[in-house]
Amino acid sequence: MRTLFSNRWLSVALFTVVIAASASAQVPAIDYLGFGWEDGGLPPSNPGDLFTFVGVADSADPMFGVDLGATELTFYGYDLISTGEIPIGGGMYMVNFVGGMLDIYVDGGMDADWGITPPNATAPSTFGNGTLFFRGEFNDFTVFFTAAGSGSYEGNLNGIEGELIGGVCTGCAYTWGGVFTTGTGAQIPDGYDFQMDGVFEVDPAIADETATWSDVKTLYR
Repeated sequence: MRTLFSNRWLSVALFTVVIAASASAQVPAIDYLGFGWEDGGLPPSNPGDLFTFVGVADSADPMFGVDLGATELTFYGYDLISTGEIPIGGGMYMVNFVGGMLDIYVDGGMDADWGITPPNATAPSTFGNGTLFFRGEFNDFTVFFTAAGSGSYEGNLNGIEGELIGGVCTGCAYTWGGVFTTGTGAQIPDGYDFQMDGVFEVDPAIADETATWSDVKTLYR
């Protein structure tokens, strides 16, 4: 079942520094916790490896109209293909992924269960049931990580279908990002590679403000 994390203050601090965002703008967001895995484990990330993740929202902007006390918002990311890890200096690595989809469901059953050693009887199936709230195709997805296993990720999506599109938001930009931690200091079910903590943001006019390599590398020194 879902796990609470004691190191969310660190995750929020890292995410604020690494992920591109406007200092003044406030955009509607869904905060989530989750776990992911990659073929053969991560690190390393080898060309052709598939990256998959599942998660559950723990808060959502009121504009989404979802009562998390009565329903759950679940996330399922799949078909992200690694192009291989690249050292970028300072003990850091970068991985670009191609392809990939993100599904978000509203589920009154509230049955999300990670289980162990995914894919399994409950993951990803209990994260991909209910009513489709959003389906998006990744335009890009990039992961940064250290040899020790901590890191960050960010992706931009095209919205394809779901209640969110045309209902809550029309012509919006969609961003998925956060930080992750591997085994050390994380609470990870057996068979998963990392713990994820981040936000899904919706913005009708998002500005391009990207962190530099120096910004990212300084974070882990």
